[in-house]
Amino acid sequence: MAADGRSSTLDVDDTGTWTGADAHSIATKVRRREVTARRVVEDHLALIADRNPRLTAIVTVAADRALAEADDLDRRLDSGGAAGPLAGVPFTVKDIVATAGVRTTAASWALSEHVPAVDAPAVAALRAAGAILVGKTNTPEFGTSGLTDNELFGPTVNPLGSPETPRSPGGSSGGEAAAIASGMSVLGLGTDFGGSVRWPAHCTGLCSIRPTPGRVSADGQYPGVLDGGHVRANPVTVHGTLQTVGPMARNLADLTLALRVISQPHLAWTDPADVDVDRLRIGWAPGEGTVPVDEDIVTVVRESARRLGAVPYRGTALAEGNDLFGRLRATQTHVDIEVLGGADRFGAAVRDLLANAGRAGQREVEDLWAERTRLVHRLLDEMGDVLVLPVASIGAPPLEADRFGVGDRLLTWQEALASCRTISVTGFPSVVVPVGATRDGMPVGVQVVARPFQDHVALAVAARL
Repeated sequence: MAADGRSSTLDVDDTGTWTGADAHSIATKVRRREVTARRVVEDHLALIADRNPRLTAIVTVAADRALAEADDLDRRLDSGGAAGPLAGVPFTVKDIVATAGVRTTAASWALSEHVPAVDAPAVAALRAAGAILVGKTNTPEFGTSGLTDNELFGPTVNPLGSPETPRSPGGSSGGEAAAIASGMSVLGLGTDFGGSVRWPAHCTGLCSIRPTPGRVSADGQYPGVLDGGHVRANPVTVHGTLQTVGPMARNLADLTLALRVISQPHLAWTDPADVDVDRLRIGWAPGEGTVPVDEDIVTVVRESARRLGAVPYRGTALAEGNDLFGRLRATQTHVDIEVLGGADRFGAAVRDLLANAGRAGQREVEDLWAERTRLVHRLLDEMGDVLVLPVASIGAPPLEADRFGVGDRLLTWQEALASCRTISVTGFPSVVVPVGATRDGMPVGVQVVARPFQDHVALAVAARL
């Protein structure tokens, strides 16, 4: 990676196509008319046709629409029209985020033929910046698992694994991660509740950010509040409060550009390049404190912390977050899923989720949110400006595995994501950047966590790494 956070990838890769280029390079060349948007899109569609049958990363290919939008953009530019900062850049979107005119299924039979009339605000912002949607990416049904598999489309395969030992890209934005890591997409949108853009980025060697809630509009995610042609984030559910829409990319410069484009327009933007990293108080932790982390991953995080001059985290709040996340999540009734179809329209995992949905009383729910408020302020007092910690307890797991050995414990995927879930419950922004590898060659990312609405600080520290 170059010093400015951009990939060192050439504009055209060694096959002579544009599938290896980053967003900055593509947009610059398209604006200068050194390449047509159609050529760029055609190259990516050809790679999708070649690689996607093995990976099952993209579940709806928007080929005709993408080519038509590329032709429209080329005509405007040839006529002297203006172009946005993502002109001609192919992007993909997790299949629980609404895309106008393009099927959005949430990987559920209940929505298998659903075509939204309105883009999610983040999707609309990317399109307004000139980016071109080429497809929707696989996810567990309604994003309810940390492993990307469902009864509608099947599992997504990590492009970094070998045919002999296939790996999962994690989840629930696993299809998005696989699409970008394989070169079929330049950048894209995932969602993050308990780690769903951070864990897949860790598994596939990508950069991602879980923004501060409110930095990017959370509207447009299924399930949610149905409002005419819109789907709104419900502000009184745990899902609606904590889940964010976040970008994923192959390098930090593209990630930063995408976040700036999709950030709510009323929020001020600070360039990460303006942050004096040397003046920050940076701490680090080898995990959230209650679930073991593989020593390969701890070693990489420790080395990253050393490079930043970070000091060990000595607080107690971090160790309480994962348990609180689980207790809050257990209060969800999931009525927003129930209203979308009968039980026979959902897969087994979602039927089980609905059968065991929370029935907590109002007092219990309010007490949990009060506990969360106290936890947030304790962690703010303890963490300094930035906290560096693992993304997960393990690297990219075998494709069919659902239990993972670390030390003398066998972890569920929820336990393996304890460090992510802890940060989710606080609402703090978290950037993931790849910084190493496990002994079996799988990538290792670290979380760079900053204080609320200091997303640019997390990005600046990630760039230093």
